[in-house]
Amino acid sequence: MNKIFPALLLAALWLRADGASAGEHLSNHEEYCQQSAETPCLALLEQALGQTEPQTLQWFRLQSYRLDYLYDKLQYHKLHTEANQLLKITDAPQAFRTQLYFFKVKTSRARGEMAVADYYTELASRNLEAIYQAFSDPMRLLELANLQAVSGQYAEAWQLLLHAEHRFHNSRDAIFLFELNSNKALVRHALNALDDAAYYRKLALDAALPSGRPHDIIVAHGNLARTYQLLGKFGLAVDYYEKSLPYMRTGIDDVQLAIHRLRLAELYLTLQLPEQAHQYLQQVDQTGLGEGHKALYNTLRQQSLRSENKKAVTADRL
Repeated sequence: MNKIFPALLLAALWLRADGASAGEHLSNHEEYCQQSAETPCLALLEQALGQTEPQTLQWFRLQSYRLDYLYDKLQYHKLHTEANQLLKITDAPQAFRTQLYFFKVKTSRARGEMAVADYYTELASRNLEAIYQAFSDPMRLLELANLQAVSGQYAEAWQLLLHAEHRFHNSRDAIFLFELNSNKALVRHALNALDDAAYYRKLALDAALPSGRPHDIIVAHGNLARTYQLLGKFGLAVDYYEKSLPYMRTGIDDVQLAIHRLRLAELYLTLQLPEQAHQYLQQVDQTGLGEGHKALYNTLRQQSLRSENKKAVTADRL
């Protein structure tokens, strides 16, 4: 599943304030942090925040990057706590508050607080509609559709995505096309139309590749590979997972790398190629993995050990 992309929401208003054109999109925390590659991203953001007057436009901008960093690194507990604190700022820019609503939706769902998530989905939807009316920005439509899809409003999300596609059918913006097709795939996947989901995942990958954005390219490969895995097309799944590996960046994509290696181990075991599975499993760093992936790792490790033991017994008999 692709993530909700809240940084783009706040970006629209920052760009208008800076006088940029409507077709541009402000970069997220990764691109901001590229200005000082020798400094870890979170440290760079916290240093900048410490040097900025609180509750100014620049301070809210830096806070948005910092929160997006926590979101991207799956630090949901910290993100949930900090979003609650920042929501107490009653005169924060509307776009920033709406970004916080996005984070509240995602972290509340992760905590099993569905009523809270639904409440903030409604708040964010109202604000997104207002922002779209003000700026006619296609990304706002995609963000609203993503929220609806994550909340289970699949029919509404699909209609909104079709509307965005029709209204901006001449767009060649790689980010827009990537997010449009990723969200269409998300809806079709949720409705168990996996062949359709694979089709839109491939379109999303085709849009991501020329963008040069490693994170989007990794996500697009992984989403398509996972869909093919669920469809039982294991060879294609292996191919796309392996194609994602050269785009992985040390210290940035470590969790994604671990997940993709884990899936490759699972696929190779399914294909009855235990040696390849064992090689990938040995490379999996469990740091940062969620409980579900850790459970899968333990299961695969047991399967791999049984396969190795069976191989050893067979060799002894020869």
